[in-house]
This record gives sequence, C-alpha cells and structure tokens, in this order.
Amino acid sequence: MMSSRDLQLYSKYAEGMRYLLAQSPDTRDLVPEVEEGKWERIGKKKDVEMYKEIAKPPEKLNKTRGIGVITAPPELVATVVEDEYEAWDDSIKDLKTLTSERDPQTGALVEICWSRYCLQVPLLKDRDFLYREVTQKLPNGVIVIYGQSLSQEEEQGVEGVPSIKGVTRGEMGASGWVIAPIDGGAASRVTYVALTDLKGTFPPALVNQFTQDVPLTVNDVRKVVLKKLPAQQK
Repeated sequence: MMSSRDLQLYSKYAEGMRYLLAQSPDTRDLVPEVEEGKWERIGKKKDVEMYKEIAKPPEKLNKTRGIGVITAPPELVATVVEDEYEAWDDSIKDLKTLTSERDPQTGALVEICWSRYCLQVPLLKDRDFLYREVTQKLPNGVIVIYGQSLSQEEEQGVEGVPSIKGVTRGEMGASGWVIAPIDGGAASRVTYVALTDLKGTFPPALVNQFTQDVPLTVNDVRKVVLKKLPAQQK
C-alpha cells in the first residue's frame, strides 16, 4: 500500500499535481493536506460521472471533472491520452511537441507542447495553447498526466512555436488526468479535471456553458481505447 510519504512528484508542478491527485477518488488519500474541490454533480452521461466547481469571485470560470471506468490497463489509456489527441478530440487542428525530456529525480516525462483548436462556434477565432505536460507513473501504478500553460516569461524562451495570424492564445489552468488501475490492472478508473480560459472577448458565462460537457472527454478517450483492445478483452 502506497502512503503519502512515498509520493515524490515532479518538483516544478508538484503543487498542481497534488491538487489533481486530490480530485480522484483513487488517490485522494495520498494528499490528505490538499482539499478536494467543491464539486457539484451535473449528472451521469455515457457512463461518466460529471461535475463542475462553480468559480468564486474574482474568478469567473468553472472547473469541470469527469470520472469513468475504461476496461483497459492504465498504460494503454495513457498512451491514447498522450499520443492520439486527434482521435479523441475532433476540435484539434494541429499539435506539436516542442521539447521532451525525462526528469532524473522522478522519471517523469516532461514536454512542452503547442496545440491549435477550432472551437466550432460561428465567428469565433481558433485558439492555441502553449503548455507544459508532465506524465508520471507512481509506485502504485497510477499514471498522472498534468498540464498547465507556460507563463509569459517562460514562453519567451521556447523556440519553434508556430505564429499564426488570427489565432487567440488561450490559457490552460491546472488540468489533467489521473488514471488508476482497478480489477488487478485489467481496467482503469479515469479522473479528468479541466480549467480552460479561452481568452479574447468570449464572455465567461458562455465559456462555462461551452465547457459543461468537457467531462465527456473521458468517454471520447474510452471509445478510442476500446478499439485497440483484442476482441476478447472488450
């Protein structure tokens, strides 16, 4: 049994990763010092439990959370989440990994990524995001994938970022995935937390409405994962 004393996270984003772990029913006990969000249940759709956390002033954007089971090992789920964005997110237009390295202390994979999205809303410009993504496997088999936008200062030092006219730079808050093994590792309980600021002139109230179904991303990933399983495992 893993305890909080065994938890060593990628240091730069340790606080954000601890927050993410606190939002999963499978890893909450590892971070007893971190409060779980004040989640309100939206409902259950497509076998995904859907939640939102209402923003408290001066914040205006709600966070969302989806929790669902995928009958596949965590490693396969994580591979689809990391490497097959285009298969489970039809709003993505382009994705580039600009840097990639292993953290020698934790073994975490640390990447700086750029992505561009078509929001599929009339007259609304495409959005792009420049962010750091950290993937770390814990001793108990849980895989954490944490993402957060770079600061403006950090952005200045990144080479190879596409510059596209008419695209608005969005901001990714503390977001990501906790993929926990269940049923002896044959299946995974997946918790997905997202906080996205579309920036520009898009009113926060509409952003909150626009992102209400984001928890269903768990089901989008599930559909791709299940196609990869041998028929007898589905």
